Amino acid sequence: MKKNLKLLAASLVLPILVLFLCPSPAVFAAAPVWISAPSAVLIDLNSQQFIYSKTPHLRRAPASTTKILTSIVALDLVALDRVVTVPGYVRGIPPSKINLRGGEKYRVADLVRAILINSANDAAEALAVAVAGSRARFATQMNRKARAIGCKGSNFVNPHGLPNPRQYSTAFDMSLIMAEAEKYPFIVETMKVRTTAIYSRSGRKVFLKNHNKMLWQNGHVLGKTGWTRAARHCFVGVIDTSNRRVIVAMLGSHRLWKDLKTLVDYQFGMNISPIQRNRKLWSREATQKMQIALARAGFNPGPADGRFGPATLRAVQQFQTANGLPPNGVVGPTTWDKLQPFAY
Repeated sequence: MKKNLKLLAASLVLPILVLFLCPSPAVFAAAPVWISAPSAVLIDLNSQQFIYSKTPHLRRAPASTTKILTSIVALDLVALDRVVTVPGYVRGIPPSKINLRGGEKYRVADLVRAILINSANDAAEALAVAVAGSRARFATQMNRKARAIGCKGSNFVNPHGLPNPRQYSTAFDMSLIMAEAEKYPFIVETMKVRTTAIYSRSGRKVFLKNHNKMLWQNGHVLGKTGWTRAARHCFVGVIDTSNRRVIVAMLGSHRLWKDLKTLVDYQFGMNISPIQRNRKLWSREATQKMQIALARAGFNPGPADGRFGPATLRAVQQFQTANGLPPNGVVGPTTWDKLQPFAY
């Protein structure tokens, strides 16, 4: 009997220890928002809590989102105004690139701009070699930095994110890297730039254009895109509003901009009707679960058919009013947290 009691006590203590020792944010959102990406997170930068998560520790190729860590490591090791020489072999680096020429000289600041704005693989390679002496030694510095900020599911072997089976990360780890990048004003300000130009020390002009379409649309979503056939579409950045900054990391998307806009809408909403917004956020299966939960809570959503219509909207607004929430009719994370107990 005493032995059984000891086993029971151990089984209760272990989950508690895991909860307090786990470096991840404390709260996982459970709302079943549909996105094509197999792995994604939204994390409040101030509270360090999950707003949304989907298999956050799944290892995947990070593609060019790697360049955020590359920029961090470079700025840790060398000054922005240092001038570096481009090695000749970078002309053979696959795109995307800005066609650097061997022997050209650039300031570190300009190579970082080329990396973050134009996703230039040749600039990333040139910077890594200049900073550490070789790609391998720079990768060692990348992994050292990643471990120091809490990344446990990542390994880096190159500075640009071109395909390599030994280079991988997770949405959670990439969110940690983005949170670290927030401490570097030059990186944050560079991510805000839509277009600019850099110059070699001999005066050759190179035009840069930001690959982040969300920056062009509303200016509130800063970050770094990435794509390879193996990695699919990736995005790591920050959603910046007047009262909140939220880290977003998404790996493996098949429809990057739709997925990213869905995640932005999920937390912040857009200027569309509540019915349209809920249809955008929720799959039919999830809407049916929501309707069942509303009915169990005592609010009639109409038939549980998975179609978000006027009757379901009224039920959501009534539920929100009864629970002290703004009756905007949108089932976001706060509303779902209160509605979820009725779903099971």
